[in-house]
Amino acid sequence: MSTSSQIGMRYADALYQLASEKNLQDETYKQICSIAEALDLDPQIQTFLSSPLVRPLEKEKAFSEAFKTVHVNELVKNFVLLLARKQRLPVINDVVSAFQSLADEKHGVVRGTVRSTTVLAPEERKRLEETVNRVTKKNAILSYKEDPQLLGGLVAEVGSYTFDDSLASHLKRMNEQLTQRNQ
Repeated sequence: MSTSSQIGMRYADALYQLASEKNLQDETYKQICSIAEALDLDPQIQTFLSSPLVRPLEKEKAFSEAFKTVHVNELVKNFVLLLARKQRLPVINDVVSAFQSLADEKHGVVRGTVRSTTVLAPEERKRLEETVNRVTKKNAILSYKEDPQLLGGLVAEVGSYTFDDSLASHLKRMNEQLTQRNQ
């Protein structure tokens, strides 16, 4: 884990604990995501925030002004101002990611990506999700992507699990079995 990720995790943990105390986890997550997205979209803002020539107090002041027109809860407002003051705004995306992981863990959710050669039918998706739920003992939230690199089948990467039901893995296993029989 990178230093940035570790710092982001510490800040996310503190923010998540405070949001939990006030039962504002979902609202806090949505608001911190929106702020991170807005910061990512504007190169001028990125330059301003990353410039060592701009003092932390000036960055904090800029956010204070922005929060006069953009509604966020006090927790998020104070959190972002703290990041500005401590010169930690560059880790906001790490905070968002870690916050989501903490919420997922708390709610027994695991996220993953399924790559397949074609679009999976709703029944196939449902069966796959049920299988992943059973294996991981968590509620799986899967995103689906078409991958023309696969010859056939699918590959699901969920948490620390990889479910490889691709044609390439079937051919590899068959080759290994044939090789073992011939020895």
